[in-house]
Amino acid sequence: MMKKIVISLSFMFFLTAAFAGNNGIVSGARKLMKNGDYYKAVIEYTKVLKEDKDPHLFIERGDAKYFLENYRGAIGDYSSSLEIQASSKAYISRGKAELLDKQYDRAFEDFNAALAIEESPYVYALLSDTNFKKENYEESIKNYTSAIKLMPIAYFYVNRGMVYQNIKEYDKALQDYTKAIELDDTNAEYYTLRYELCNIMQKFDLADEDKAEVDMLNEQYESAIKRFFGILNKKEDFKIHYKIGLLKSKIGDYAGAINSFTSSINIKKTQEAFFERGKVKAKIRKYNGAMEDFNNALKIKKTADTYFELAEVYYSTEKYEQALEFYNKAFKAEPNLEFAVKKWECLYLLEQYKEIILEKVSMISQFKDTRLLDLAAKAEYKVGMYEEALKDLDKSLKISPKVETYMLAAEIYKKIKDYKKAILNYTVAIDIEKENVGFIAKQNLKDLYSKRADLYNLVGRKDLAQADKGFFSAIVGSYQNTVAISEFTKSLEMRQNAEVYIARGDLKLQNQDYQEAMKDFNKALELKPSSLAYLYIGRTQMETDKDNKALESFNSSISLDGNNVDTYYYLAKLMEKEGNYDKAIMYCSKALSLKKKRIYYLLRASLYEKILKNDLAMADKGNVKVIFDNYKEAINDYTKSLEIYENSFVYAKRGFAEEQLGLYEQALSDYIEAIDLDKKGTYSQLKENLVKKLSKEQRMVFELKQFEKLLFEE
Repeated sequence: MMKKIVISLSFMFFLTAAFAGNNGIVSGARKLMKNGDYYKAVIEYTKVLKEDKDPHLFIERGDAKYFLENYRGAIGDYSSSLEIQASSKAYISRGKAELLDKQYDRAFEDFNAALAIEESPYVYALLSDTNFKKENYEESIKNYTSAIKLMPIAYFYVNRGMVYQNIKEYDKALQDYTKAIELDDTNAEYYTLRYELCNIMQKFDLADEDKAEVDMLNEQYESAIKRFFGILNKKEDFKIHYKIGLLKSKIGDYAGAINSFTSSINIKKTQEAFFERGKVKAKIRKYNGAMEDFNNALKIKKTADTYFELAEVYYSTEKYEQALEFYNKAFKAEPNLEFAVKKWECLYLLEQYKEIILEKVSMISQFKDTRLLDLAAKAEYKVGMYEEALKDLDKSLKISPKVETYMLAAEIYKKIKDYKKAILNYTVAIDIEKENVGFIAKQNLKDLYSKRADLYNLVGRKDLAQADKGFFSAIVGSYQNTVAISEFTKSLEMRQNAEVYIARGDLKLQNQDYQEAMKDFNKALELKPSSLAYLYIGRTQMETDKDNKALESFNSSISLDGNNVDTYYYLAKLMEKEGNYDKAIMYCSKALSLKKKRIYYLLRASLYEKILKNDLAMADKGNVKVIFDNYKEAINDYTKSLEIYENSFVYAKRGFAEEQLGLYEQALSDYIEAIDLDKKGTYSQLKENLVKKLSKEQRMVFELKQFEKLLFEE
């Protein structure tokens, strides 16, 4: 479904004009363009053009017509713009429309006219495409040569290589493909092109290497290893041993990786082989060998990454002074956030708090990262700068609320004897940690409850301190529920508390003691009517098959708090129990609109499967993986979903996952597909935010690739 992409980008990249009159209509038309509603945009531009014959507006309306694949109409608008004012933008736009409309001679003239105004590698590439269509292959090659002189990038070399290959100048094509790979050795397409050419030229050894490289880039590691070993059977090559080492490291064969890197080094000592062997040795805690390898790598070539890895080894062996020395060297060679964070962590462990404080302003203004703010606050706390520490923690929490940050804030408030604020920070930390699962989360919760209990004792709330002992015991597991229930009972004997009744009732519910659980929930309701109490009453009723009463309780919960996500979740479970899957999905979606939680996505995925909407089920499985930052697997799930049915939000979800992995070209394509399907502008901001991340070169190459898909798809 790749269409209309080129002009979308062209409109976005080249839009520059501002208009004194008709601002509202023009703004509305531009918004329609961004949202993909091109037909309405044409209508709005036409209203303005009746009064204001502005050349820029003709270009914009031409872009809208181009979106609609009305190339003749677009050409007319670009021509109207040129009659008023000659511009490279108008010539380029008209030339592209003419090229797609197969008016090759006219496109040729327009691109040359644009070049006469301003020389551009982008226009040379378009001119090359025109000459290729006209079968002027020598001229097409000259055009790409001109583009390369202005911007020597891999994409231009590859395209020129394809033209050379088309006219059977294979040696020159091979040179261009090889140059492209030198400039970008992460592109499987470039290796594939060279592989196919090498087979034509009967250069089978190089073809075998390229096929192995393609497997390696496509993460088919076992296959790549076999192919590289096949090459070694014909010739010894330090580069091949090195690549096998990389592959073995990726599949966890660390001993095999070390052997392969050693074989590479025995043939030729290279910085890369020493560096990678050192990383593997560090991973399996052979620290002395790792240090030796990193030092050998530094003798050949000093790099920031090698300094950093050597520092990491010293850090792991608690040799913090040596670690700091190499963190400093790494940061000096290449100032980046990760180096800065590790450097400060080392300074903190060495109790060099003042060094962190002295660097704070410059470092945080450079990177604006919560980890640096937290480390600065920890250093300030250590030297008694409590107010300054609290300011830094407040800035950190505004960026990203984290348990560790709230805990540190609580510790500082406790230090200055502001116990109420300390309790508040521990409570927020507890609420966040409750959402997490696993051993670490449990340990953190135990620590938090214990510390909050101490503070409750300090402020004279022994009942709440006792309740926190109950929460602490409950974390240990269901087999100790009786201990936790006893702790909560002691708390309630000191003071009646609705939240504690609910907590005790929850444990009884887990023990399937429904009658006693219901007594606690009803008592909580008497003390303090709350959404949470009704939720637990509904859950108990649902467990005892009193579904109608459960529905009433859940509705009462929602009436008290429409944002209680767990109530919507259990409403979905109740509807599922009754076989009303559509309504269950509705409630599940409502819960997800309030909070993205794994269990909500998993429930909705199972519900979609029950009504045979497998595309949406696969999308939700992808959403679960995004929660755990498993973006590669998420992309696979979204792709499977799109293979079943094309959906705008699934394209957007896949684009987001691709963006997190730095796959900007794929992400941009997916965002545009989402916008094209949606027509409401829901995903426009995602595209615009990503475009800001792209360099001018990346934008240009992306647009050229998409244009060539349209041009050559026939």
